[in-house]
Amino acid sequence: MIIKKLADGFSSLENCSALAVSGSRTSAIHDDASDWDIYIYSSTRIDPAVRKKLLSSLTDDYRICSSFFEEGDDFTAEGICFDLMYRDTGFVHEQIRKVWTDHTPSLGYTTCFLHNLKTSRFLFDKAGLEEEIRTLDGEYPQELSDRIIEYNMKMMYSGEGCWMNQLRSAVMRDDFVSRNHRLAALMASYFDILFAYNKVFHPGEKKLVRYAHLLCPSLPQDFDSDLNAVYSAAYQGDLTGAVERTLDHLRAMIRRT
Repeated sequence: MIIKKLADGFSSLENCSALAVSGSRTSAIHDDASDWDIYIYSSTRIDPAVRKKLLSSLTDDYRICSSFFEEGDDFTAEGICFDLMYRDTGFVHEQIRKVWTDHTPSLGYTTCFLHNLKTSRFLFDKAGLEEEIRTLDGEYPQELSDRIIEYNMKMMYSGEGCWMNQLRSAVMRDDFVSRNHRLAALMASYFDILFAYNKVFHPGEKKLVRYAHLLCPSLPQDFDSDLNAVYSAAYQGDLTGAVERTLDHLRAMIRRT
């Protein structure tokens, strides 16, 4: 009922094009701790004062302009947390063009927005965004898979500033902050490669091991034990050795095909 009231309120705005639910709640793996992620698409920015008026009609516990990644608000009602994110209507077209059509890779998370779009459930859609998103139902482009793997693998090993060299330096210096930072970046590339190799969209930052088992037909040898070894050594132990074994198994899986 809360989401329906949100949809009714935003759909009455002339510049609001669509409202969709996505994120954890529409994923294959969710739990009671998952927030509701609401995406609002508009042709022009929706005035924060208008947003405040709409949210205050639902609850007293709300925050306007609270997001640091995408423009957004959040509120709590009936013990449930709702995150609202505001996007330009052109966001859908731009993400599909950039990644799906032009095959542009990133360092980690290349296809996360595509996953977000494909798992969106629209409550209203004046702009025909759902129809455009259906283009993602086609076969995963081989060129996109190849480019993601090549781009992220190059950052793993190529040049003085590659992830492995940076990680070795952090371990050698006993720099725990840098050790954590470099490991996180390296593993973001690892999972980007893994999902691209299996030609499935990257589901985001959370529950990646569970998603890998659910979505990926092929996993590297010793996948679970390798990751357990890596994160057991994250702050103490032979971290570089554990990471090198993990990446060796990833490369061996790729070479098999």
